Amino acid sequence: MFFYEGYVCPVCRKKFVVDDDIVACPDCGAPHHRECWKQNAECVYAKDHGTPRQWRRTESPSSTAGSSTQHTPTPPHTQYPPNADTGGQVRTCSRCGKANPEFAEFCSRCGHGLNPPDWRSAQSHPHTPHTGQTGQQYGGFSGGYGEYTPFRMPFVDPFGGVAHDEKIDGVAAEDLVAFVGQNSAYYLPRFYRMSSGGAQTSWNWAAFFFTPYWLLYRKNYLAGSIVLFLSLVSSFINSFVMHNFIFPALDMSSESAMMESIFSLMRSGRHMSYFYIIFLLFVIRVLIMFIFGLAGNAVYKSTAIKRIKRIGEKTGISRIDNGTPHKTAVISDYRRELSAQGGVSFVLVAIASGILWFGQMLFSALFLSI
Repeated sequence: MFFYEGYVCPVCRKKFVVDDDIVACPDCGAPHHRECWKQNAECVYAKDHGTPRQWRRTESPSSTAGSSTQHTPTPPHTQYPPNADTGGQVRTCSRCGKANPEFAEFCSRCGHGLNPPDWRSAQSHPHTPHTGQTGQQYGGFSGGYGEYTPFRMPFVDPFGGVAHDEKIDGVAAEDLVAFVGQNSAYYLPRFYRMSSGGAQTSWNWAAFFFTPYWLLYRKNYLAGSIVLFLSLVSSFINSFVMHNFIFPALDMSSESAMMESIFSLMRSGRHMSYFYIIFLLFVIRVLIMFIFGLAGNAVYKSTAIKRIKRIGEKTGISRIDNGTPHKTAVISDYRRELSAQGGVSFVLVAIASGILWFGQMLFSALFLSI
């Protein structure tokens, strides 16, 4: 059974099938055909967002066959009945309707943040030992992204709450997990929101503070090399201007004298063009950092999708079917290529650091020596 089996598109009223191109509302999770979403320009239930009438996904999709059900949300702070799958009380996701364990911090289906749990009630839920042959997992519930209590080890879903059979721009979520590797639980929900018509920007602090290093760490060779080159050129120009035009005009006898001479130069208007150059370089650096901090995830998503599709063409994974000879070998090669060409690279980060350091030392020796 696929994720939206039994559900009906609220626009065209047709039941979803496996091959449909489906998008979910980023606010309530209501599924639509992509073309129907574009036609309507918004969620059919947009007027009900944030109200008691907001669309809710039922836990049993088959119950919605033939209709697109409007679910009445449970009032805040309602005590839910015990649930056998969770080993105690459950907390229902306000976006997709998934029942999660009481102490879950995120929905195990869609990754939506849940309200902070009341930890004082933890003592009422004794730890359930592993039952062996019954197949019940250690801790009494099936686990999921963010599903844990103070008495259980957290389990981080590498899919970040995205359904395992979901497609992101035509690429299977499991293929993206294999390609992204480390920290896929962070990237996949953001990729999914972008591909589902959500905001194309999301903030990434690592991309902001360490732009060229982050790009190369994520094996984004072209963008990383360009930003690294711009950083190197910027440092060369900055060092050349400071060493040849600013420093010679300053009184370096003491710190106070140096500051006074800087203000004197600025008041007199002398050397102001050099100060403007220094300031402009600073603004450009900050602007590049801000752009990648805001759009870095989108850049990474685009690179990952293109590279995965290229790997699929190279290995022939996109052309196999049940009758294809050596199907297992083709799939194995595909997975191996995803891991090899994806993931992260500390080596590239070290090389980039060495290039910047060696480049600055060489430039100083050739052009800044006294």
